[in-house]
Amino acid sequence: ESEALIEGLLQNGRLTFDQLVGRTISKVPEGTIRPAREEIRMNFNRLVYARYVERCPKAEPYFDPREDESTPARRRVPKTAEEVLSLEQKVVNTATLSDPERFSEIPYSMEDASKTNDCPRNAVAGAKRKHGAFEVDEELNSTIAENEVLWRVNFEKFIFCLKKKFCADRKKPKLKVGTHPIWESFFEANLTDKDTNSVTSSLNGILEKLGQKEGGAAMSIGDIKPVLQDLQCTTSDGEEFTFDLRKMVEACRNEEIESLVKKKYGQEAFTIFRLLVTQGCAVETDQIIDTTILDKQIVHSTLYKLW
Repeated sequence: ESEALIEGLLQNGRLTFDQLVGRTISKVPEGTIRPAREEIRMNFNRLVYARYVERCPKAEPYFDPREDESTPARRRVPKTAEEVLSLEQKVVNTATLSDPERFSEIPYSMEDASKTNDCPRNAVAGAKRKHGAFEVDEELNSTIAENEVLWRVNFEKFIFCLKKKFCADRKKPKLKVGTHPIWESFFEANLTDKDTNSVTSSLNGILEKLGQKEGGAAMSIGDIKPVLQDLQCTTSDGEEFTFDLRKMVEACRNEEIESLVKKKYGQEAFTIFRLLVTQGCAVETDQIIDTTILDKQIVHSTLYKLW
């Protein structure tokens, strides 16, 4: 059911939950049981909670360029950066939702909640009027979220997952025997997705994921820590380890470019290009000649080609 919901959003870009329900039910083959609306809503809320689906930005954001710095839109942006923002960028900032708004699940109406919990609606004595008002608000919010709010796929989350998978797979061939489960468990136990450039996992989380793998239950913290350090994971307290995805992605990108340079311009060009990439700054020609021990004329001609 979750796959059908994601597919609908990928194919259509943005849909209301009501449109998603209609599409999901219409895709069910004849002769099979159709999922109930509450079941679809439960699966949808799981996707929102996992941040695979988010609410779209405000369709018609209100922005008055004459307003002073006291407006919320201006408070979000540092004063130094705000001066160079264009009018279009300011409107985008105004339309952007905060994280709690982006990943706010569809509330359940009180009727659905009573069915789920199988308890009387007015169980709390002396709170009938207050409960009734709360029920109306919940039903109104649920109706708006289902029929008016547009939803879309959160591509940042998927790109982050692909980045983790890429880094995990890229390093596997270089790992020592028996360390594959630890490396996989480290990525699976990631604590937060807010920073899409690094993975941070706790030792307890790694142990929990490791226990679900074949042969992993016998491993202890003493077995895990040395492996994480060998994999260039950093830690400040010894309980949480962080791996920088940017460094690995950049290294892989450099390897790819270096192979193209070698294929097109030869070994000398590859050597010079590798030196420049490693230094990460401008290098004088004489220093390149001394470091690479290549002939001066070859270095000059190769640099001219690369330039």
